[in-house]
Amino acid sequence: MGKRRRRLKPGGPRKQYTSTAQSRMLDLRRKDVFKYHMARILEKSEMREDIRQTFMANILSKSSQQSIEHAKDYIEEKVEQEHLEQEVADRLYRLLDEHSTRR
Repeated sequence: MGKRRRRLKPGGPRKQYTSTAQSRMLDLRRKDVFKYHMARILEKSEMREDIRQTFMANILSKSSQQSIEHAKDYIEEKVEQEHLEQEVADRLYRLLDEHSTRR
């Protein structure tokens, strides 16, 4: 009788995954609602129309790809550059907090 070979399980050996630190990011399931509310908030601000569209796109990309904190830092930069009022920035901060999730 010959030696019995040990059969490998389908899929090969299991890989070990290291956990990465989760950060608060935009909840993508509510992305359209977030965009709607952000547009309404910015319409009432004194931001120029050409800057507003770029600003909205940057906030959306930073909050969905990097983190909510990066988006808040970007808003703060715009307040310091006087493109945005502090009152509007505070409303955007609350909106970001309401539409965030850990991932």
